[in-house]
Amino acid sequence: KPSKQIDLAVLLAMCEVENYAVCSTLQSMELSTLKPFPPGEPEKFALFLDQVFGIQ
Repeated sequence: KPSKQIDLAVLLAMCEVENYAVCSTLQSMELSTLKPFPPGEPEKFALFLDQVFGIQ
């Protein structure tokens, strides 16, 4: 069964912010096609935690 790390790598590759590769394909990766990873939104995560723990 694939690991969660592989699942995440495949999803990020589909979003074109990461390349997913195995040893045999590392030399042929085209890095110039990658898009910048979008900035995080920590306030959304903080709001989620506040809701989970009932913090006002």
